[in-house]
This record gives sequence, C-alpha cells and structure tokens, in this order.
Amino acid sequence: MSDRINTPFTNEHFADWCQKMVGQPYWYGTCVYKATSSLLSRKSNQYPSHYGSSRTSRYKQDIANKAVVSDCIGGCKGYAWTGGGQGVLEAIGTDKSISSKYGSNGCPDYGANSMFTWAKKKGMDWGTIDTLPEIPGVALYKDGHAGYYVGEGRAVEWQGFNAGCAKTQVKKRPWTHWYKLPFIDYGDTSGAQIAVEAVTVYTLGSRLLKNGSSGADVKALQELLNQLGAALEVDGQFGSKTEAAVKAFQKKAGIKQDGKYGDQTHASLMAAVAEDDAGQQAMTETQPAPEQEQPVAGQTTIRVLIKSSGGKVNIRTGNGTSYSRITAVAPGTTLEYVASAFNGWQAVKIGSQVGWVSGEYSEITTE
Repeated sequence: MSDRINTPFTNEHFADWCQKMVGQPYWYGTCVYKATSSLLSRKSNQYPSHYGSSRTSRYKQDIANKAVVSDCIGGCKGYAWTGGGQGVLEAIGTDKSISSKYGSNGCPDYGANSMFTWAKKKGMDWGTIDTLPEIPGVALYKDGHAGYYVGEGRAVEWQGFNAGCAKTQVKKRPWTHWYKLPFIDYGDTSGAQIAVEAVTVYTLGSRLLKNGSSGADVKALQELLNQLGAALEVDGQFGSKTEAAVKAFQKKAGIKQDGKYGDQTHASLMAAVAEDDAGQQAMTETQPAPEQEQPVAGQTTIRVLIKSSGGKVNIRTGNGTSYSRITAVAPGTTLEYVASAFNGWQAVKIGSQVGWVSGEYSEITTE
C-alpha cells in the first residue's frame, strides 16, 4: 500500500500529482497541454469568448514561462491521456514536450457534467458532498465544474483564469457531489470514513435553506415534504422543484410564500409532519428539559451517536414517540449529551434547545 503513491493511476498517485500541479495556469478547453503560441491560436478560434484581447498578455506570459495548462475537467483527462501524468511535471518551465494520446487509458473526452453522468453509468461510487469519504483522488462536482479531493478537507481545482490551478478548502466551495473516476484505481475503500474536515453537516432547522442550498438538511426537508405528498427527488439539492414544493407547503400552512425554509416554515412543517405520523398523538405541553449531568473532572466529552439502517432519526420534545418532532438527523451524526431517561431515551442539545432521541437509535460515546 505504501508504494501506491508512486504507482500511476492509483488514487494516491493522482491526488499527489494534482497537488504538484498547483500554480499552473487555467486555459479553457485544454487538457494538460504545453502552453504554446499554436495552442493559443487554436483555442482562441475555438472559444473566442474565453480568449479575449484583455487576456492575451497573460496567455503570452504563460507561454514564455513554458507552463502546462488545463481547465477543470481537463485535469483528470490530461492525467489519463499522459499515461498517469507521465512527463508532465518535468515539462513545467522547461523545453520538454508532453506526450498525450487523446481518449486513451479508458478516459473519454467529456465535459464536467458529462463526466459525472458517465461515471454514474459505469457504476462508480458517488454521493452528495455531505457524504464525501476520506478518499484522496475522488472527483468533486458542481454544475459545470470539477475538482479533485486530495485529503484533509482540501481539493485541487483548475478554478479559472485568475486563480489557475489552486488548492482550496472543500467546505468553502460550492461543491454538490463527489464521485470516483472509472479510470482510477481506488483500491479497497470499504472502511473509508466521512471526510469530517471537508463537510459541514447541518440538521434541519439549523439554518436558512433556499434555492442553491445543499446538504443533509436539504435531504431531510425533501423527505418530509414527500411524506406530505410532494414528489421530489431526494438528492440534497435545493433546486426549483424543491422551492416550488416549499411554496406549496407555505400556501397550505397559511404563511409567507417565499420558497425559503426558515424558522417559521420549519415550525409549520414539524407540526404538519407530527400530525401525519401514524399513531402519534401530539401533546400540547413540552416535557421540561432535564437537569444536565455534571461531567467528572478529567472526564472526556460525552456525545450521543445517531445510528439507523433505515434513514433519518427523529429528535423529539420529550422522551417518547407521543411527543412532537423537533427535527430529523442522519445516521452518523453526533450530538451533545445532556442526560438519560429511565426508558433509555437520551436528551441531547439540538441547536439552542434540548431534544430527545430513542435509545434504540442512539448510543453514548466519548471524545
């Protein structure tokens, strides 16, 4: 395993190669090519809107610097077409040329969106960005753009004309999905954990959601709207269809129809879902918050881990299913422990309030 970083087409080698490309320029429509006058002429004719006169002097400087250029999805295509980045690093700033074979090594000439679609059709692992695994070398996706995860919450992306190839923080960028590239060998990743440094996991109701938002809380929202009759794809992306479903719910609830999911809409949705829950009889009073147990000096932090094989787990206002729902959280979420009830339910901090989760779907852990 230790030699994988030196073996072309392994995910470790690809991620390492990407990091060594940081600082090289971005040229739209290129795939790890040597910057030359002939390349500039061809691309200027092919994509005139990206090669305007205001950029010419910079492009000419790239040529003078003997740079190696690419665009976002061109990074992975160029890696494959050069036999796993062979000879690329040696060509930076030198007179050495790059040998690239178009469409080779199982990598087709697809754009950012088409590459993601193709990978899914090939049966590769993929998911929304809130499920990003700690696997260097997976591709990152947003509509029209691609990047590459390199570990510890960081990615390399050929970001654009001004930034070039840059190393960025995943959670500060608008990525929506991750996926494995079919021509990269990822080895055994069955034990990979969520990339905690890269992902901010939100519980439903903890922030304002609107068109363009993404994450586990958007998934939870879509699931609950579907429970009430919507027919949304549960993909964690707050698009026009989710916005329309929120507006429809707001209209039915008699509240402002702005298509945004804020505090008022959250409260109304939780109430509506509570009424819809089979066998649940809403209670008018909330059980008093339990007294918080005082940690022993030197004791590690106590947390409650949410576990379920069947989807989201409800957090309620009291220690039983007859109490109304505050929100629902994904398996794997950890919450601050407050206390335990005689029936095995755990009291947890959820946002600014105390909620309860069944002991059947939670366990106490320490950090």
